Formats: sequence, structure tokens, C-alpha cells
Amino acid sequence: MYPLSSRQKDPMGIQRSPKHVCAHVLRIKGELDVDALNGALDDVVARQESLRSRVHYDESGMSGSLEVLPPLPVPLAVRDVPEAPGRSRDEIAAELLHEVNEESMDFLETPSLRAVLHRFDDQDAVLTLLSHHLYSDGWSVGVLRSEIAACYRARVTGVPHTLPNPVPYSGFASWEQEFLQSEKAAQARRYWKDKLAGAAMCTMPADRPYNPENQSARTAVRNFSIDPDTLAKVTVGAARNRCSIWHVCLAAYMVLMEKISGQTDITLMTVNSGRPAREYYNTIGFFANLVPVRLEFDDCKTFLDLMLCARKASAEAQQHQLPTESLLGMYPTLMNPPGDSMVLPAGFNYISAPADHQDTDFTTSVEPVTLPEEEPASFRRGVIIWTFLVVPGGGFRCVIEYEPDSVDADTVDGWGSNFVELVLAMADRPEQEWNRSRSERAAALSAQDHS
Repeated sequence: MYPLSSRQKDPMGIQRSPKHVCAHVLRIKGELDVDALNGALDDVVARQESLRSRVHYDESGMSGSLEVLPPLPVPLAVRDVPEAPGRSRDEIAAELLHEVNEESMDFLETPSLRAVLHRFDDQDAVLTLLSHHLYSDGWSVGVLRSEIAACYRARVTGVPHTLPNPVPYSGFASWEQEFLQSEKAAQARRYWKDKLAGAAMCTMPADRPYNPENQSARTAVRNFSIDPDTLAKVTVGAARNRCSIWHVCLAAYMVLMEKISGQTDITLMTVNSGRPAREYYNTIGFFANLVPVRLEFDDCKTFLDLMLCARKASAEAQQHQLPTESLLGMYPTLMNPPGDSMVLPAGFNYISAPADHQDTDFTTSVEPVTLPEEEPASFRRGVIIWTFLVVPGGGFRCVIEYEPDSVDADTVDGWGSNFVELVLAMADRPEQEWNRSRSERAAALSAQDHS
């Protein structure tokens, strides 16, 4: 038995939800040895202890233990997919991705890896993979794909793979406890004590009061895209000023929030991969961490000033990461509901397309299945989630997931369209002044107060 990491502590039971899952779907073309694939899945579970672990909580959800089980076989279900008149195989593959995104998984299920091979024929198949988020995260999906490929090739060729041995996830909780006693953690606490003084999590306005007792069966989502050629220009423009797409997104959101609410001091809750050192890069597990980014931009005059503000604030936040529970220990009200049913908290996530490495191929072609538009992904209600994705092929999506009972689609469309316009303007005209005068801002806020 091992102690829980801070990421796995779960006093509200949210992370234990059967909808708290990670799904990945691969289109596999070429000759496939099903026995070798099944063996490769077993090899990955033997290598990655998180996939064969169980979390045992006490009544508080804040304490408990992580039990690591011996290597476990992965049942690989194989299903033949009949041809469907009027539907292409690509459409069927996308439907399989939609279906696995809707699946549930008990956090006590072991191993925490469910695999189904859907075969069109001997040369074309779709592999769906599902794990519980307590034992995996977005980064882990790339590790899983690389490990399956290497272990499959080793079984087919008889040549041992050269994968580095992953650091056991069970050691992460011990590392975390040692880190919290270090001078680096003390410096981080001093930084956040100053940075978060007087801060409140960013919220966005609702069209109708939010009532958790009266809501739709699921959240809704809107997608806003930038084509690859235009995104390339945005990337080049940002790089000229040593900024990234993430910094441009943050800067565009600053302008949007000033237009919506007049705020020029906002604190965003963002998601980080949470891996404290390179030694954990090859470990599957739940490392993802929440990192607040406070953006104070009243003195910024141009789009470039905003981007540089975002770069500085984001870099400092990453350099001073603390486990979320440690931050909440310092600021216990930081994540509290806003207390106003006419606003909803906002969360932010940036996902870059994984690098296209040949070592993820194990037959003629192995490619992740994607959807034309992102579907609702969050199982946590009462939050507006902004996700920025650089998708395979070089395109960009801004995905806004929202509460349809409280926020109108037209409102979200306005946010998303305005956001994309700002991203493009910043890339094209970084020296343009963006901010209204203080008097104009005060008049706008006064008008809102009287409306």
C-alpha cells in the first residue's frame, strides 16, 4: 500500500465518477497480429503500475492508500464490423470514438485499461482504449500509444524494445511530500501568498440563474476553428515576440473579459501536465494539476503588451507550481462557488497535438481517430470550460463547453467568434492599442450596474 498523491485525493467524490475517464481511438491499417496486440497490452500494464492499481479512500476522501496489484491480463474484445450501405468506414470510426467517449468505468475496475478491436477486415480496424482518469491523464495517452507500438513490434519481431523503464507512479506521492518540505515549495508558497492576495476565480455571466437541481442531462459545446494556414501565420507572429499560441489565447481572453465585464484583473484556473521532472515523462498516471494564472493588465496598452503580460504570468505560475490542495490550504475559498447564480466559474485548458513520431506506428498505418468537432468532455457541471486545441494537421479549435439551461447558444457564439477575431487581430496588428479609457470603462460598468 502507498499513500495517495494530491491529485487522487477526492473529498467531493468528483474524481471517482464513472464518467471521469480517458478515451483514445486508433485507426489501424495493414496486417495485424491480434495475439501480439493483446500481448502488447499486457506488457504495458505490467510496465505501468498505475494501470493495475486501485485507490482505497477513507470516509473523508482526503486519505487512503494506493494498492498496486501484480501484472494483470487485458481482455481484448474483437468484434467484426459489418459494412453499412451509405456509410463510410471513416464515419463508422468516428461513431466508435463518439461511443467510447460516452462509456463509463468504475474506478475500482482492474486493470484500468479496456480495449476493443473493431475489424472492418484483415487490413483495416479500429482500436478503442479506455482508462479511468484516476490512473491516467491526457499526457498518458501519448505514452500509452508509444508503449503499445514498441511492445507490439517486440513481440512480432522477437527483438526486445528499448523503452526506458518508467518511474513507478506510487513514488510520486512520496516525492510530493518531500517536495512540500523543500525550500522550493516554501518559495512557491511565498509567491502565491502575494500573487493571490485579493484574487477570485474568473467567472462568466449567465443568461439565466444557474440551478444545479434543474439542469439538462448534459452540457453543450460550441466549436470555433482557425484553418492551418492562418494558424501558421498566428504562430509565426507570436514567435517574433517570443510568445506561443497559449499566450495569444490568454491575451485574447483578457480583451474579451474586459469587454464583457470591464475587468482588468482576472485569475484563471488552468490545467498543467503536472509532471515534476523528465523522469516522469514516460510514466502513465494522474499527474494533471490545476495552476492559477493571475492576469493584471490595466496598464497594458497594446495587444503585444497583453501577450507579454500573459507570457510572464504563465511562466511564473508554472515555475511556482504547488499541488492544488496546498493552494486551497492557503486560500480555502479560492474554488468556492461564486455565490451569484447569474455567473459561472470558467476553467481553461490548452492541448497541443502530439508529435508525429514514427515509433507510434506498429503496422502500415496507425492514426488517432478525430471528430470534425469536439464533443462535451467535462462531467463536472456548473462550470464553463474553455479548451484550446492545436489539432493534427495544424488547425486550431476553441471549444467552449457550457450549461445550456443557464447560457444561450447565441451568447456562446458571440464569445467564441469575438475570441477568434481577437486572436487573428493580435497576430496581424500586435502594436494596435486595445483598451478603452478608464472613463469609458467606468461608464460601461455603471451601465451594467443599472441594467
